[in-house]
Order: sequence, then structure tokens, then C-alpha cells
Amino acid sequence: MANVLFFFVAFVVLLFLDPHVEGSRLSLTHVDSAAQLTSAERFRRAARRSHSRRQAFEGKWSSPSTVVAVVDYAGDTEYVIDFGIGSPVLPATAILDTGSDLIWTQCVPCLDCLSQPSPYYDPSKSYTFSPVPCSSPFCSNRSLTDIGCGGDRCLYLASYGDGTESTGFLGTETFIFGDGSSIAGVTFGCGFQNNGSLSNSTGIVGMGRGPLSLPSQLNPRKFSYCLTPLDSSAASHLFLGSTASLGGNRGALIGSTPLISSPLTYFSTFYYLSLLGISLGGTRLPIPESVFQLKHDGSGGTIIDSGTFLTLLNQAGYDILREEIIKQVRKPAAELPEVIQDLGIDLCFSFHGASSLPPMPELVFHFQGADMRFPRDKYMAYHDELGLLCSVIVGTQSFSFSIFGNYQQQDMHILFDLEANVLSFVPANCNQL
Repeated sequence: MANVLFFFVAFVVLLFLDPHVEGSRLSLTHVDSAAQLTSAERFRRAARRSHSRRQAFEGKWSSPSTVVAVVDYAGDTEYVIDFGIGSPVLPATAILDTGSDLIWTQCVPCLDCLSQPSPYYDPSKSYTFSPVPCSSPFCSNRSLTDIGCGGDRCLYLASYGDGTESTGFLGTETFIFGDGSSIAGVTFGCGFQNNGSLSNSTGIVGMGRGPLSLPSQLNPRKFSYCLTPLDSSAASHLFLGSTASLGGNRGALIGSTPLISSPLTYFSTFYYLSLLGISLGGTRLPIPESVFQLKHDGSGGTIIDSGTFLTLLNQAGYDILREEIIKQVRKPAAELPEVIQDLGIDLCFSFHGASSLPPMPELVFHFQGADMRFPRDKYMAYHDELGLLCSVIVGTQSFSFSIFGNYQQQDMHILFDLEANVLSFVPANCNQL
């Protein structure tokens, strides 16, 4: 009887909830946090995921006209979030991805599903679930309706660069976050046929710029995150709505730069930044602005991505940076063992047996309106078992755009204001937020 009363009260409360969350704080868990791994192993696994993700990007940019379904990149990514879905509430753990839009979870009836840590969501058992009909505006997106409609339900096919796929139908549901915040009427995918990799999660939460992403379905449309270092045991955090504020970082200088959009709708998911140039040790590098510029045909540009570990720079710009690092360190680059070459990293210095690492020049990314400053440990990583200090910035020979990865975003509070089209950032101790 008590349970019945509880669910009745919950239902009444949900009826009066605003369909958009006013503010919420969620914990982010790194995909390798539960594994017993050394710091070096964590680094290598994350770097390999970066290259899987890079290959997915390469496929999208090289042949966009041949893609007939949603092609995103979340299978090989870095962070997952815990939340609840439905009424009664079912726990879910989903991959967080700023490079994709669709929110989806594995659903009953599971014709073909991946293993996950909690029961599969069953829409027939939730009194707050509603199917999205084919007449819905969300079904006007051709990439979500390539397999047509059935029973007046909007069907979708989502495929990801690592081979992960999900087939299902769209619905609306109530999402409940760990701090008790509820969002009613969220449009999401109910996947009944799924394969590939979900990093032991139940689905994917798209944080991109498309209409089906979580930020696009919130009011106000803003969010922020603060990522703890890779080897930290503390959780990272995602802030939605009114809780997304940098005001608590007292004494630190907040930088802001415009978020720009691709001229091609096909690439509208991504958060582009205007990277104008790079300095090292006070020396502005002779990199033409056009190297990082977003072109009129949609090529080039620089995106910020939470799901890519390494920073991937247009090769022309990276080659100049690499040469300058070697020049200012005044030490020859080390011969790379195969385990490092496999990560795509091509610049390391040997400090095997050294009692301490030497200081290195400050690296600065010059964005339109703001500079991001990085000390040595934000662009170099030490592999103690190899005695190598290696760059976490690599070149991209096979495509022209650049990706600002999450290693350099660690211990930085980053705010996406999608109404003002501005990205703001400030150095922070993310484990203390």
C-alpha cells in the first residue's frame, strides 16, 4: 500500500513539473574508473579510444554524401552519467557525448541487446512514456527516419563510428537525475536492436547542438562540465540549466569565445571554436590563421569534444608546434617504443632515472576573444615506467579539422551557453566543485 501511495504522489508531482529542468548537477564517471589500472594503462586506453574516434570523424568528413543514417561517435568515449528514467524510476547509466545528438537507451522487447549493469527499460511498464508519432516535427529529420514508420511510431537508426548501432522508436519520457531534478517530456530513442560497444552502459546521452540533444531540450539551453584529472578518484561533474555557472570560481579569470556553426547542416552537431593561433614560451608560432579556420565549404575548423582524449591538430599547425617544442626544450626527441607509436604519439623526451622533470614553456591557444593557457602537465604526460615525457597533442594527416580534446580540458570549468552562442572557461579544482 505504501508503494502504491508513493507512486501516486510521484505521478501527481510530475503532472505539475515544468517540462524543462531549472538546474541540475550530475556526477560523471570515467569509463575506466572501476578497472584496476595503472596511470599509464589508463592513458594508453584513452589514447586508443581517441584514435578510434578520429577514424569515425575521418569517415564522416571524407564521404558525407554516402551516409544514410545518424553517424556519431559515442561508442569510444570517456565519461558516463547515472540517471533514472520512467515512472516507476529505473536506473540508467549512459555514455555522455558532445559529438552526437540523440538520447537513447536499450529497451524491451530486446530483439538484440548488449549487456548492461541494470535491467532493460520497458516502456509498457512506465505510465509517463508516450510514443512519438510519425507526424511529430522530430520525425522530419530524414536521418532518423531512414527505416520508415511503423504503427504510427517514429523509427530511428543510429550508427556510430566504432560500429555501434541502435535501431528503435522515439518516445517521450521523464528523466530523473541524482539530485532529484526531473525533466518531463524528454524525447529519446528506445532501442530494441543494438550492437557494438556501450562501455557497460545502457545507452547514450547526446550533448551536441541538434534538436534532439539533451541541452536542446532544456530551458535555458546551457550546460557546463568540470573534468577531474585522469588518475583522480574524484568524480567529474555536469551542470544543467541554472546550475551551469562559473561564478563560484573566485579570483580566476574567466575567458569567453564565440561558439560558431558549420555552414553545412550535416555538421551542425559540433561545437566549433575560432582558434586563431598558438604561442609557446611567449613566442607566437608562424601558423597562418587559415590552418584552423572553418571554411565556407564546411571543411577545417576546430571543435571542442568531451569524448576525445588527445588534442588532434591540423597537421600543418602541429608540425610547426612540434618543431618549436623541440627547439625550446633544447633536447633531442626520444626514439619511440612501439607501445607509444601505437598511440599515434610522435613526440617524447627521455628523462629515465631523472629525479624530477624540468620546467617547460607555457603553451597558449589563442581563441577569438580569449586565451587558454596550459602549463607543462596540460600538454605533456610523463610515462614513468618508460621514462618518457610525451606530447598529448598529435597531428592529423588525413583530415583538415582539429579537435580540442579532454586531456587539456581537465581541471577547467567549461560553460556552453547555447542561447548566447558563447563558450566560457576558467581554471578550477574540479574535485572541489
